[in-house]
Amino acid sequence: MQRDRQAVVWTRQSGKPVKMGRLYLTESDCRFTYELDYLSLQHPGLGLLYAPEIVQESTIVRPRTAFFDFLPPIQSLLPPKGEHNFQRKLVLTYLAKKGIQPSTGLDADWEILKMSGHGAIGHLDVFENDDKALKWYSTPPAAELFQVSEDLGFSLKEMLSWLDQDASELINIIGPTPSVGGAIPKILLSIPETGWDNRIGLPSRGLAPKMTDVVVKFEQSTAYPGISELEALALDVHQKAGFKIPRYWLSDMRGIPMLAVERFDRDAANTPVFMETLYSILATGDTDVTHHYSYSYDAIGTAIDKSPMDIVSQRKEGKHHLMKRLILSLLTGNGDLHMENLSVLLANNEAEFTPVYDPTPMRAYAIHNMISVMPFGDYGQLLNESDDPVNLQQAIRRLAKNLGLTPTQTEEIIYTSLQATEDFTDKVSALNTLPELNKNNLIKIVNKVRKKIEFML
Repeated sequence: MQRDRQAVVWTRQSGKPVKMGRLYLTESDCRFTYELDYLSLQHPGLGLLYAPEIVQESTIVRPRTAFFDFLPPIQSLLPPKGEHNFQRKLVLTYLAKKGIQPSTGLDADWEILKMSGHGAIGHLDVFENDDKALKWYSTPPAAELFQVSEDLGFSLKEMLSWLDQDASELINIIGPTPSVGGAIPKILLSIPETGWDNRIGLPSRGLAPKMTDVVVKFEQSTAYPGISELEALALDVHQKAGFKIPRYWLSDMRGIPMLAVERFDRDAANTPVFMETLYSILATGDTDVTHHYSYSYDAIGTAIDKSPMDIVSQRKEGKHHLMKRLILSLLTGNGDLHMENLSVLLANNEAEFTPVYDPTPMRAYAIHNMISVMPFGDYGQLLNESDDPVNLQQAIRRLAKNLGLTPTQTEEIIYTSLQATEDFTDKVSALNTLPELNKNNLIKIVNKVRKKIEFML
């Protein structure tokens, strides 16, 4: 029988490091208990549905399953499983250099969590013990910027090709880096506050004057050529439609196209802000949630309405936001708007959806050509013994009704979304790095969907 694993959870969201509680992993479940001192602070806790004022001195206990070894907010700190995941490979390479070579599965996840479960996206920091937490907080990296070297560029190119090359050049400069999930290689770095100028530094751990924390996404030109430009275009479209977006910079790192996106889970003083994905929130409250796409937009709306605790403080506005995000995704060819691409920020006791991130029109790439990774409005289903499946217009109206939107509100969302995307295909045509085949595929897909949605007005 294996001994229980133990770790500690800290947070810096008040501006100074504070121990939040203790994490236990047994053969059958994952457990978490808040520190009594932390409960007295009345700060946000592990997750929205694990609020300290609700949990209080009780121990949170969640049975381990094939989908969740950890409590959902903790599991969010781990890179997705898979030998080719960039973040996972990077941390395992670092661990190997330290003589730690865990077996696959839970052993690897536990070592990765202890090594890179702090300083990641959001407000939670996981450590092996309190001593390591205090040491990490007391030794922040110098607010120093390094010029990207030819050696670093070469090492990155090799790693992006998924070859077993030495990652020492990368590790020497950025250290063991916190993970950011997703298929596209991403690293947390800092850059000058004035913007990208080919200098990078370690992510900050506190006030870092004249520095900006960013997520840097490296383009895999073989699998996703032109994706950096495509994501930048999608961000611009969402801003035009009235959504908040983070600042971003398109560039290259020694020949590798990249997109640096400013982090919004840090405030102006680089203090972490409470942030949790919708996947983590809903998986906390509903054990039937097993994947980041295993819900429907309709069910998200129901959860927003019926949750005893606010998933978003302004519930009607939250459902309006959800509907508009989906319509804009349909009109830009982003079939990948899943629960990990929708997150909530908590500030001043108000929960609201974050600025838009990862809105890339993934339907430009044949492998991702689906209208929506999550169902909505029973689209494509046969209902009431009908011989005809629910079409797009009917599905949108059904979703709108399920979200409590009036026909007038729905038409307004559709109208403003159509306006924001009226020149989208022209801008796709003008992209420099997206191959013609991908351009033509995306334009054809978007035009077909657009015509169907236009008929709703």
